[in-house]
Amino acid sequence: MKKSTKKESTHSKEDSQTQAENSKARNSGPSTEKADEKTTEPEKEPSGSGAEKSQEAACREENELLKDQLFRLAADFENFRKRTARQMEENQKAVLEQVLLDFVEVTDNFDRALKSARTAEDMGSIVSGIEQLSKQFFSILEKYGLERIKCEKEGEFDPHKHEAVQHIETCEVPDNTIVEVYKQGYSLNEKVVRPALVSVARNPEEPEK
Repeated sequence: MKKSTKKESTHSKEDSQTQAENSKARNSGPSTEKADEKTTEPEKEPSGSGAEKSQEAACREENELLKDQLFRLAADFENFRKRTARQMEENQKAVLEQVLLDFVEVTDNFDRALKSARTAEDMGSIVSGIEQLSKQFFSILEKYGLERIKCEKEGEFDPHKHEAVQHIETCEVPDNTIVEVYKQGYSLNEKVVRPALVSVARNPEEPEK
């Protein structure tokens, strides 16, 4: 009887030790994981972030520089436009002034011709004076690029240089021939500024047989 009791007590001690070890293992498991989590150090930022920030700052600086250059260029262009417009206006005024001064000379000659005409007895001298004035007047026009358009009676009609104000049916001259010149035409620097006003021949159609 005593032997069996000793064995049972031995088994009971072993069982109690096993339970104690299991309980310690259960208690120590989560705490160990927590300790591991606490001891885990946070990841450090990559070293490349600093380079990215410096590159972004350089881009901003370059952008500001380009904007400043653009504003300066726009201001310079606006000043150039105003200066050019002002210069063109001054040039136009200078040209107009010179033209008027040239024609003032013709006006002076007209005044002298009128005074002479009032006391002149020879009509030939008056006609000659008027012819000289006409030549002087047109020489000024030629000086600034104005030319007479070639337009003669019985010449060929050119729609680019002549304007037909009347068609005359006739068989005396070929069709599309200038019959009469009513007003002289002019071109400025090879550009027609006023076509010659003419009448043009039109041959009548022959009656059908």
